[in-house]
Amino acid sequence: MSLHGYMDIQVYQQQTAFELESLDVTRKDADQGTQGKGGDPGEDVIRPVGIHSLNPYLLRYIFSFLAIQHYDYLNHRTHTLYHHLGPLTLVCKSWNNIASPLLWQERTFHGWRAGDELNIFLQQTENADFSSTHEYGEFVKRIEIIDSHDVVNQQNGQFVINWITPDVVLALSEHCSKRLRDLTLVFATGHQLSTENEEGLIPWGALAESCRRLFMLTLTNYICPILPVGNGHPLHLFATHTNPLTELVFKRCKNIPEETFQQLARTCGRALTKLVLLDSDECLGAPEMIEFARHCPDLRHLCVSWIESVAPKINDEVVLELTENCLRLEYISLLDANEISDVSFQTMSKLRYLRNLILPRAGSAESGLIYRQESLIALAKSCKRLEQLHLVAPGATTSRFFEALLFCPHLQVLVIAELSKGLLIDQRFKTLGLAKYVDPETTDAYKLVWHKKT
Repeated sequence: MSLHGYMDIQVYQQQTAFELESLDVTRKDADQGTQGKGGDPGEDVIRPVGIHSLNPYLLRYIFSFLAIQHYDYLNHRTHTLYHHLGPLTLVCKSWNNIASPLLWQERTFHGWRAGDELNIFLQQTENADFSSTHEYGEFVKRIEIIDSHDVVNQQNGQFVINWITPDVVLALSEHCSKRLRDLTLVFATGHQLSTENEEGLIPWGALAESCRRLFMLTLTNYICPILPVGNGHPLHLFATHTNPLTELVFKRCKNIPEETFQQLARTCGRALTKLVLLDSDECLGAPEMIEFARHCPDLRHLCVSWIESVAPKINDEVVLELTENCLRLEYISLLDANEISDVSFQTMSKLRYLRNLILPRAGSAESGLIYRQESLIALAKSCKRLEQLHLVAPGATTSRFFEALLFCPHLQVLVIAELSKGLLIDQRFKTLGLAKYVDPETTDAYKLVWHKKT
């Protein structure tokens, strides 16, 4: 046999052995897929993958389909709730490890049964005994407590029961301090402690020191105790020691000292992006707003108003500080501001990110602080992201202002009060794609409201 013939035989034998080995592997895979059908009892088989063997990230994704989107009208944001995951925590230990953090991250207490539900919650988050899998308090990220206004208090005849007590706030600071990020407390409008002689002040200092991940605080109807500002003032202690907040919301709160507002501005600093101070009393003034403008340059959302008995305190100095330092403002609502002249209004054109501007009382003819048409045009041309604009504009005497609004393609709502009678019947506004109607409740001046056609 020649050398070439011998080499051909070797190559043929190697190819045949490889083909036979591949065929054997294929048959073995087929036999394993039939879970013992016709195979040896001791042979290893590939069993089907069960739901308990799924990756935890995949299970979490599946559980997310049970979530409910809830819009919070109090704070104007959407929350994701997992209240339907209770049965899943009872399936097995692995499911419990995944579902429990989702189930317990949002807790809301209001209504008739809020007191009982709150007591049960505090008991469950206090300590994990030897049979518990979790300390549920470490999963809580957001808590909302709303005092009941529907239950009759027989002692003083008021229709109110206070769920928000010092013991409750202290327990929350101890049990839920690990991950608590968002705290909303809506106090009842009835009797609250307000003097140093009364016991049971809210322990704000303990809350600030324990909850180092707290970023959002909302207080409604809170009556701050009348105490000297210093180490003994509970809310001032919170303002001094709290984690820098990203959102601060005070609605109808009373007696908050000027020093506490200023301390909150210094403590929050660049972290603060949302500031809402609605129905404020005389304690909030221009110096406090200037302090926020100087120390919080990343402010995005600003909404300020005062109660009817207090004169608004937003002036040109405040607006100039805002437009100089807070250039990323997107939402401005100064509901009661009537002391803003054209000197500061013309600087609004610096706010290139502005989407909503609501000044329903500033610039009126009665105040004598009328905005010049050039300032209105500069605002429309510069703030091209405007979606809502509410102004008093007797200074808009020609249609040039409406032509400038063509630079705002996203405009959805336009409200102009005290508009010139000549512009009332002007038809060139139709190019904005808005529908027009005259406000029937306005009797002393012309007011037009436009809205996006649907």
